[in-house]
Amino acid sequence: MKSFVYICLKGVLFIISLIPLRVGYLFSSFLYFVLKNIVKYRKKVIMSNLQLVFPNKNKTEIETVTKKYYRHLADIFVEIMYALYIPEKIIRKRIHYVNPELLDKYYSEGRHIVAVTGHYANWEWGYGCPMYCRYKLMEVYKKMSNKISDRLFRDIRARFGGMPVEMSNLKPIVTETRKQPALVYLVADQTPAGNERLWYYTSFLGVNGTPVFTGPEKIAQKFDAVFIFVNMQKVKQGYYRLEFIPLCENSKNTSPHELTDKYLRTVEKIIYDKPEYWMWSHRRWKRRKITK
Repeated sequence: MKSFVYICLKGVLFIISLIPLRVGYLFSSFLYFVLKNIVKYRKKVIMSNLQLVFPNKNKTEIETVTKKYYRHLADIFVEIMYALYIPEKIIRKRIHYVNPELLDKYYSEGRHIVAVTGHYANWEWGYGCPMYCRYKLMEVYKKMSNKISDRLFRDIRARFGGMPVEMSNLKPIVTETRKQPALVYLVADQTPAGNERLWYYTSFLGVNGTPVFTGPEKIAQKFDAVFIFVNMQKVKQGYYRLEFIPLCENSKNTSPHELTDKYLRTVEKIIYDKPEYWMWSHRRWKRRKITK
């Protein structure tokens, strides 16, 4: 039954993909109104997160960021609807890769890469990376409880040659790195799950006691990989700018949490600069450790 539902879903998404994306963005305006004024999608979570991170902002300022976030979220929903069938030429047109030659340099040197980013701008469109480099892109993800949604996002991430890897099963990464240089891609700012011994409690966005997943650091150290931050910025509706920023070229001998701290400080900077493009509707601090 679930397979049939998934086939129907793909059929609907294919029909949607036949509509020009510029027309799809007209629906984004309607969706924004629904999310903000009718459904009030996770408004309490969004407002609570913003107040926690920006205690000096007044109510009007918080509401302004919330409004901008809903507009961006509506755009993301539309872009995800197109993601499974969007043509390569459209991705190339709408995402400007600033320095893809950096990846070719590391590939020629036989170096593995661990690339980290946040739930910022449109992280799902990062799967287009294999169009610009020779690396095997291995996208580590947290399995969703809804099997249909999980299958959909795996198919989206597998486009253009990517290999989705479930977070609890990193064996494919070990196997692939023995064959050729690999690029392991992680969206690493979400609330960690699983073995708490792998968590690191620190300050994130000024919130002390924030649990952080240390998987990217451990993978980078294991393979002495180049540790890179993927800085994806929204230029305007439907257009993005993506830059690879090296944080560390020799990960093996770094001290505990050094790489994780470098990543956190980098992602914090872009969030503070334009907060409306981060995923505030996520319950990021539900496992926060509050000390007296």
